[in-house]
Amino acid sequence: MDAVQSTLVTRLNAEWEQLCADRGNADRVRSWMLAAGVLETERAPVNLGALCVLLRERAEREGSDFSDAWMGVLLHRVSAGGERDAELAARVLVQAMLPCAQRMMRRCLRDGESSEDVAQLVIASLWEVVRSYPVARRPRRVAANLRMELWHRVSRELKQELAPSAALDEEWAARLPGGEEPSRAVEPALLARAAEEAGLVRAVDAVEELEGARGEMVALLVWALEREVLTAEAASGICDHYREGAPRDAEAAQALGVSSVALRRRRSRAVAQLRQAVPQWVEAA
Repeated sequence: MDAVQSTLVTRLNAEWEQLCADRGNADRVRSWMLAAGVLETERAPVNLGALCVLLRERAEREGSDFSDAWMGVLLHRVSAGGERDAELAARVLVQAMLPCAQRMMRRCLRDGESSEDVAQLVIASLWEVVRSYPVARRPRRVAANLRMELWHRVSRELKQELAPSAALDEEWAARLPGGEEPSRAVEPALLARAAEEAGLVRAVDAVEELEGARGEMVALLVWALEREVLTAEAASGICDHYREGAPRDAEAAQALGVSSVALRRRRSRAVAQLRQAVPQWVEAA
């Protein structure tokens, strides 16, 4: 899928060019951004393509606060706007997320599977994620949350809809831990990327460890961070403690500048919060 772009992505890009050629679409999206105070009139392009490029570039420079602002405007339109506005807002978000979706397509493609089937699955999941995102409840870290939710959906759908394969494509397989059967390493490798994006740095020290109970725990922690069940500090504390070769509490506490008792209490509170949320995680999976 690297060498040849999928037919579906080609169609989406062609459709996007047509949407951008319609001045009315640009006027509507531009008016939403101006009304929300995301952009100033003199700095807001009148072309839809240029407008979206500006939004993405500013998000890269200014960080998640600006990204939350402009994506939030569109997501509110998706969830509460009229059908016509909701469809346009969702389409703008899908186009903005398309590079992420394409990377996911490449990473998920395995021998014996059609690249078009994988593309259909990923893009369908992307539409679902955009249309169902609870922006009123989760207005922060929107871009990261959308990526994480897309990863969760694609991971589930790959298991359910596409038959297991013997090996990944060569480029993807080359990145996997040595000696591991590629088809078995797909999920740990994807989980490692999700954990890294979520801030669980210690979880990705060794991809090959992300299997079995350890893999399930890291997947749960990634989900808990995405849903804001735990803080990054609390999730990291659990992740670092419940692993092979973890330091003793005294050593870990000294590194953090707290007492062993305080560290254990902090971890116990985090575990209790996580335990309460487990039924929701099981239902979501």
